[in-house]
Amino acid sequence: MLRAIIFIILFPTIQSSIAQTYNALYRPQYHFSPLSGWIGDPDGLVHYKNNYHLFWWGHAISEDLVFWTEKPWPMNGDDGSFTYYTGSVVVDTDNTSGFGINQNSPMVAIYTMHNKTTGIESQGLSSSNDYETFQYYSGNPVLNLNNKDFRDPDVLWDKQTNRWIMAITLPLERKISFYASNNLLTWEHLSDFGPLGAVNQVWEVPGIVCLPFDGDSTQTKWLLFCGMGPNREQYFTGNFNGTEFIPDQGTMDYLTNGVGLEGIIFENFETTTYTNWAVEGTAFSTGPASGTLANQQKVSGYLGNKLANSFYNGDSSTGKLTSNDFTVTKNCINFLIAGGNHPNYTCINLLVDGQKVRTTTGDNSEQLKWNGWNVSEFKGKTAKIEIVDTYNAGWGHINVDHIMFSDVLMDFKLVHANWIDYGPDFYALRAYRDYDNSMNKLAWMAWMGNWEYANSVPTTWGKGFQSIPREVELKTTPSGIKVFQKPLTELKKLQLDTITFTDKIISGTNTLQEFKPSRNTYEIDVTFELLNDSADFGFNFCVNGTKKMVLGYNSKSSVLYIDRRNSGNVSFNSNFPKIVNAPISPSTNLRLHIFVDRACIEVFVNDGEKVMSSLMFPNTESTGIETFSTNGNVNIKAFKAHRLASIWGIVEGVPEKLKKSQDDFNLYPNPAEFGNTLTIEPNKYLTNQKYTCFIYNGQGKLIDQYESKTSSSFSTTKLRSGIFLVSILLDNGTLISKKLVIK
Repeated sequence: MLRAIIFIILFPTIQSSIAQTYNALYRPQYHFSPLSGWIGDPDGLVHYKNNYHLFWWGHAISEDLVFWTEKPWPMNGDDGSFTYYTGSVVVDTDNTSGFGINQNSPMVAIYTMHNKTTGIESQGLSSSNDYETFQYYSGNPVLNLNNKDFRDPDVLWDKQTNRWIMAITLPLERKISFYASNNLLTWEHLSDFGPLGAVNQVWEVPGIVCLPFDGDSTQTKWLLFCGMGPNREQYFTGNFNGTEFIPDQGTMDYLTNGVGLEGIIFENFETTTYTNWAVEGTAFSTGPASGTLANQQKVSGYLGNKLANSFYNGDSSTGKLTSNDFTVTKNCINFLIAGGNHPNYTCINLLVDGQKVRTTTGDNSEQLKWNGWNVSEFKGKTAKIEIVDTYNAGWGHINVDHIMFSDVLMDFKLVHANWIDYGPDFYALRAYRDYDNSMNKLAWMAWMGNWEYANSVPTTWGKGFQSIPREVELKTTPSGIKVFQKPLTELKKLQLDTITFTDKIISGTNTLQEFKPSRNTYEIDVTFELLNDSADFGFNFCVNGTKKMVLGYNSKSSVLYIDRRNSGNVSFNSNFPKIVNAPISPSTNLRLHIFVDRACIEVFVNDGEKVMSSLMFPNTESTGIETFSTNGNVNIKAFKAHRLASIWGIVEGVPEKLKKSQDDFNLYPNPAEFGNTLTIEPNKYLTNQKYTCFIYNGQGKLIDQYESKTSSSFSTTKLRSGIFLVSILLDNGTLISKKLVIK
């Protein structure tokens, strides 16, 4: 009788608890997140013995980077004096470290030890021979500079020099340091890279990989990348010779001089005097500045060697630069700007017919960022540009450089750099290291988060999740060799159905009748044909009344934008509601490959030329999709959409033929005795489907798991007497469960 009572209470509780946790509000259904707790930077991305490993420093494994099995906390043996910060994992195939047992190749975790008392960041090791439990190395730390900002090691085996190489950041110096070791235990400093590119925030979480480019395996480039707090990823292409990273000429030309930018340079201030400008006052001196002026904070982000800088004689001086007349011939005017945030007093203005029609001020920083104006309405008119400093107190100056006429608006307010993602929520990127020699692609993933609001996101099941894995390529473009990304091919396993149509004219705002998913877990691959050069068009996702997540494209400025200001729960942090945009090369067609997953959207543009990733927090009823087009019509040339299955087995939205009851597999003997071998037999509907089996105890703790096909067996030696839950996660995303009684 007692056992019957326990079964009645516990079995539904276990099943309900698991389902409710993975089906909780804002829990993504095909992006990895842990069962509970915090997840941040992905660590130790390793492919070995047909398993992909993901650490954070929790641990999960996968055979395909789609379906994941979460493992117990891996780190053991430390004294509790430090916090595990970001790092990496290697497979020491030659046992150079000596951590291997019985000719086993150990896994070695290399991570930053952040001392809880002193804040000193040093590097430590832990090793594992079962690839699940890592033991703390008693000789830690293995690298210590007694520095509070020295973190995030990324380690690889360098075939050129037959030794281990570590890339690690000096965040405040905006540098990536390279170290070498023969055994992972002792490290020698080799060189430093940086500062270069974006330096306005700290550098973190570096990575370095070697890739072919332009689809030619005989041509390779090294790709160096790093995070720049609070939420950006930049990269550099070049050569790593075993000692130092040397950027290629295309990278240097683009980053230092803007070579390859789409447009015509109106003024780059690379002269000794202000040629073609009228000068008033003393603030700008008689010619452009060679960077930072006396008593000024360090100025960065300008291109070439000079810029217009009104800090001559400090903030007390005033002045103005006025350009000669010009005719507006392009849709946009772009420029780099920094300095004081004083509208109308420290600013750059556009004058048309003597009237000020556009103006932009600084942001109270010395780091120049891209800003710009859509000026298409003034094409053919005569105009002037003013650069104004009439403010004589704090931040009473303005910095401007690289004024450019273009048909692509660069008003994204970022420093000039090679950016991996233009959205606000893609950070701490890591690439998979292949120790099987069986991966046929480079895959990477990142944390979908932003330190501006990461601690306050409105989730109750935990904090944070990872991006979908992305395949990475390098391609030659007019502005150098660039990163292209596309969603992992294996994600197609999650596609439940297909909706397609072609040639549909979009005018105004309308509900998308052809595709109406019941939840926000879907994929859309759409190609728009631009019928004019003025339309503003796209999708409203997660629609419910006035709530919507907007993904749009402005034809006049060639800008793709995400507007999440009214996307649902946006009030939890003032930094969250915002519009972000990305410049897109003009074309008559625009392809968007879109992944929506409850709390996020990832958009791949024109075969991965640009990517935008963003969080969102709509309620569960906000599932509507609308198309819109204003200022002209647009044609949906091709549309394909799929509802996507849950990797957690949440069956909502799965076709009826795949919804199974608890009787869909046989489990015998049941009840069983300790030590019995139990057999699982799926029924005829599930024959030949691959599945993962999970076994939970009465408190919902995972006891054991394994993967199999069709029919399999397992031993009960790990199971003492009691009531257990046996859950099977099918390859199509369905979760089915059955009680198991051990006498």
